[in-house]
Amino acid sequence: MKMKKYSIYGSALLVIALLLGACGDKEKVKSAATVDEEKSEFGFNSFDLEVDTPDHKDAIEVSMEIKGSTIEAEYVNRMEPKKLKGDKAYEEMRPMLKKIDLSKDMSKDDVIKNVSKAFDVEDYTKFDLEVEFADGKHKVYKDEKSKKNK
Repeated sequence: MKMKKYSIYGSALLVIALLLGACGDKEKVKSAATVDEEKSEFGFNSFDLEVDTPDHKDAIEVSMEIKGSTIEAEYVNRMEPKKLKGDKAYEEMRPMLKKIDLSKDMSKDDVIKNVSKAFDVEDYTKFDLEVEFADGKHKVYKDEKSKKNK
């Protein structure tokens, strides 16, 4: 009798573990057109942005990565507050990413100006952006301002 009871509990735990595992990665975007269209639309494979403002550390955290046939997206805005993943994050970020019109030939100042304006964090204290362009070239854009120089 005890053996049967443990067998039932063990089976139930296994089923629960499998169900939870299947619900796993919610960052994947399902609503994007195609991966190739997104690469040509945005001009990059990955976009990772972290911005601090005088009032919020990590005020904006944006991550979008195009890997193989999938797109992963995450958007955190602590000023509003919003924390989105997957399709919802992608839909929130897409207009902002299109507005930036990012290219690898842009100057550091233009990139920082366009990105901070698009994400409405022009009054930043720390700006950190890493981009891998569609051709595989990787660039990092960093800037820091004193909290007193608002």
